[in-house]
Amino acid sequence: MRNLLFSLVTLLACGLCDAAGMSPDPTGLWFDPAESGWGMSVAQQGDTVFATIFVYDDSRRPTWFVASQVTAVQTPPLDGGEPLFSGTLYRTSGPWFGGGFDPHSVGVTAVGLLQLQYAQGDRGKVLKVTYSADGVPVVRTLQPQTWGENRALLPGSYQGGIVITDKTPLCPGPIDTSAAFAMTVSDDPAANKTRMVWGTGIDTACTIEGTFTQRGQLGSISGTLACGPLQPLTPWPIQLTELAIGPHGFSSAMSFLAGSCTYSGHIGGVRLP
Repeated sequence: MRNLLFSLVTLLACGLCDAAGMSPDPTGLWFDPAESGWGMSVAQQGDTVFATIFVYDDSRRPTWFVASQVTAVQTPPLDGGEPLFSGTLYRTSGPWFGGGFDPHSVGVTAVGLLQLQYAQGDRGKVLKVTYSADGVPVVRTLQPQTWGENRALLPGSYQGGIVITDKTPLCPGPIDTSAAFAMTVSDDPAANKTRMVWGTGIDTACTIEGTFTQRGQLGSISGTLACGPLQPLTPWPIQLTELAIGPHGFSSAMSFLAGSCTYSGHIGGVRLP
């Protein structure tokens, strides 16, 4: 059962997405807040991204472009940065929406290439979009558009765990190590404080406490981790990123600083009834 839980936590902590696709999952709306009125809609299934760009042509008429087969072309990246995804960009046309549908009136024309790449160090927060349409090159930096928070789903009791997958060289402790535990999550939106607590509460206890931020479909928590016998230790700065929350559990990438050592991995939990 313990090994099974480790496996569940590891799978859950991948961000609930296919490893061959963009990670974290870019599904959602993306825009430039300084340029209202246009944007990009993205949907990912497995290793394939479908992107729709809604812009305006040189006559200021609404124009849509679609890229239905955007996949990884550079994994691992040659420059050591984020993976690059690319696909053919198309312009589509069809019959008037208020009349009868005539499939013979549907037209699809390739107009260029679309490339998507997360900004290094800002995965899930900043997306570099490069495309060409009819010979016109365009480069934009977009961010996820946020309509609401899913933090209300987070409070509850979980069976979860932590997986450490990387650390600063020469720092103590093994990597690929796992720990399973029961966890309680509470949230105070008015004070913008989220708390995760686990341990026996007698001789050892751990608490993550921080502020919650929503960006698109994913959240993050920035705060501190205190862990030890009755938590006497000085809290360590911790960041939970790529936080995916659903009715059955949550998963997040994790990085914390203990002295001069940085440890990273994942934390996740399966909701208990």
